Amino acid sequence: MDARDSSPADVAFARFFRALSVAALDLAQELEAGQPSEVGSLSVDDANLGSLQRQVAGVPGMGNEVGITPRQITQHLDRSDEPNIRTALAAMQKRGVAELIPAVSPQRWRLTLPYRDSR
Repeated sequence: MDARDSSPADVAFARFFRALSVAALDLAQELEAGQPSEVGSLSVDDANLGSLQRQVAGVPGMGNEVGITPRQITQHLDRSDEPNIRTALAAMQKRGVAELIPAVSPQRWRLTLPYRDSR
């Protein structure tokens, strides 16, 4: 196919795929280097969390690698309803804001990496 035979749509697709491939290469290089992408840095304030979820996100320990237990969160917030804290954490997990640290007992939770970076 000659370049003169290309339709405007073909040219637009070619430009799109070229830009996409450059972005994919940049992301691959960042992942290989172990550096988080700047684009992935998110703010807890913009996550549309409920009031209890915002309080949980702000507890010291949620923003680090080690995380914090639901009981510690409950105590820090001076509450007596640990089941509600666990429900808030599960809802935050569904939104991609919090994560359960695997293979740790007792359970420990932390903000996901993009949210940890923004605190």
